[in-house]
Amino acid sequence: MLFRQRKKISFINKILSYFWPKNGWGRLFKYATLRIKRLPGSPHNIALGFTFGVVAAMTPLFGLHFIIGIFLAWIFGASVIASIIGNFVGNPWTFPFICFFNLKIGSYFYTSNYLTDINMKLISNELYLLWNAFYSFFIQFNIEGVNLYLSELKLIPPMFIGSIFTILIISGPCYFLSKFIIKNYKNNKLKLLKKKL
Repeated sequence: MLFRQRKKISFINKILSYFWPKNGWGRLFKYATLRIKRLPGSPHNIALGFTFGVVAAMTPLFGLHFIIGIFLAWIFGASVIASIIGNFVGNPWTFPFICFFNLKIGSYFYTSNYLTDINMKLISNELYLLWNAFYSFFIQFNIEGVNLYLSELKLIPPMFIGSIFTILIISGPCYFLSKFIIKNYKNNKLKLLKKKL
């Protein structure tokens, strides 16, 4: 069949390529940048969509990043595809730094005895509680269950508070820088087309 890969990629290799791309992170970054530049729409819409994707990736609502980014882009009439690309700022290599940064900022505003003793068991328990809270709200429509699960969270509340400050710091520069890059690319492309004519 046309455009099908000759060599079939195994499921394990697909997972490994998510953690470490075959052609390296530099090439992936260049491809993502080029993809954003070539998206249809105004520089404002593309930059806004990309920023919403990045903003969603900064939150500790794991598993919902794409949904949050797409929803925000849809509400504000921004580029949904740019939002999806922006969401990849949150990946297995950046999440530990994002979480640590959010937790450090959030700990100044939200005190918890568990912040000094963070381990994998506590993290997995937090994700389990968060998933159950979302399941209770969106599937079972059980508000009491949601309150019960959310009240048991120890790490997510300070991380969420910290993410608000992270978003405020990052969103402005992200929007204006991406808009500047996209605008320059589109203007240069327009100049080349005029020269050819």
